[in-house]
Amino acid sequence: MARTKVQPRDTEVPFKAEDLIFSTTDNKGFIRSADEVFVQMSRYPLTDMLGQPHSMVRHPAMPRCVFQLLWDYIKDGKPIGAYVKNMASDGSYYNVFALVSPLTDGYLSVRLKPTSKFFHAAHKIYPQLLACENNLANEGKTTAQCIVESSKLLGTLLKESGFESYDAFMYAALEEEMRSRDEQIHQTYRCNLWELNALSPSQVMRGKPDAATLSVLHTERSCNIAGKTFERVSSLLALQASLNKNARAIMRVADTLGMSSINVSLEATRLGEHGRCLSVIASHLGETSQTISTLADSLQNQIEVTSVSLGSAVFRLASTRLQTETMLAFSRKIRSASADAQATPEDVLSKFPRQQVGSMLGDLQYSIEQMCESLRPTVTSLIQDMRRLETDITNVKRAMLTLRFAQLGGKIESSRLSDDAAVITLIESIGTEIVNTVSQISELESDMLIVGSDLKATYRQFDDLAASLTKSKEAQFKLGQPDKHVSHSLAA
Repeated sequence: MARTKVQPRDTEVPFKAEDLIFSTTDNKGFIRSADEVFVQMSRYPLTDMLGQPHSMVRHPAMPRCVFQLLWDYIKDGKPIGAYVKNMASDGSYYNVFALVSPLTDGYLSVRLKPTSKFFHAAHKIYPQLLACENNLANEGKTTAQCIVESSKLLGTLLKESGFESYDAFMYAALEEEMRSRDEQIHQTYRCNLWELNALSPSQVMRGKPDAATLSVLHTERSCNIAGKTFERVSSLLALQASLNKNARAIMRVADTLGMSSINVSLEATRLGEHGRCLSVIASHLGETSQTISTLADSLQNQIEVTSVSLGSAVFRLASTRLQTETMLAFSRKIRSASADAQATPEDVLSKFPRQQVGSMLGDLQYSIEQMCESLRPTVTSLIQDMRRLETDITNVKRAMLTLRFAQLGGKIESSRLSDDAAVITLIESIGTEIVNTVSQISELESDMLIVGSDLKATYRQFDDLAASLTKSKEAQFKLGQPDKHVSHSLAA
């Protein structure tokens, strides 16, 4: 039976920062499962949602190119983060930042309330994309043609905002959204969300803990590890910012030194016989400056590669924590529903109707495992990129020090020509540029040492996280057994 078309209203659905929306779809985008937060936010009965296309909550203010981008990523087996405006059954709206990840037979989506500066940036970009699509549609263009053109516009607008690609944008956006959400939660609860209402040792040791309790216990531990790993993101972002800043500075200095060496050569020519020694020094300055320029180009390229690797690592670390936190929230709800001694199967069923708990937890577990598995090669690639970057940095620094010796020779020679202030000033300016650049490179080396140490610690934590997730999986498997009260009541 066809659904009644919903008319949008300018009313926002309340969305708490601590709430996370979680659902899965099949490969065609039909809703397979949904948590109670999704039901509350969408204002549809769960029975009306299951089996329906996820587009049932699509808001007409959303540009089609964003959904096309989303499908392109997940069909290619890649996770994606995107800002989405959804519409509830009564026409009201709610905004989310959605992290969508591929499953073996569908897709998993976790959504949080957007509060960062990137959400406001998207809020300005999306109307331009929608206007582009609508204008082209009015001109008789096909939907596919409209999407192609609005996708190009999206790329242009992102570059104008300082992002070379959509990847770069979503990497930064997810991390910033997580940080912003954490700050809001800390202001309210003075702790991390997974620490709030955490199981105490007495609760666990009292009798034999059931599967639901063990699931929560091990997932809390997983959350704690994922949280500590995510905390290391700050050093990665600091290095990324330092790389971008110093790359521009080194390229600028390379150009400046090249021009300065030419000017010294011109001054030496003007001085004639008196400038013979200065001419030799100018030639050496020119050759070394050219070497630095070549090395700076190589350094710039490697910085761009490393910056992408850093962004990818940050995105996956943030994704792992977000999905683990979602699994904890869902596990706690299951435990709460099953722990009530007065609860009847119908009571539990009313909270999780027509859904298999084991399947939903399994989808979350699978997605987290896939994200963790992708983290290892991502971090390994990052470490390799950083080693190549260290080599390039060392080469530039060595060339700078060589140039410093030539500059000092020029300084001595220019002091002999004491009546020529122009030469002295020029040589001094070269020295200043060299000293400043070497200082910047040393700062960059220090940042890389910090990140290198953090990456080693992160690698060690991967094993701890994997072990904790395995225990969570074992407990969740027991939840899915037919003789368990909860899973029996929640079975489809």
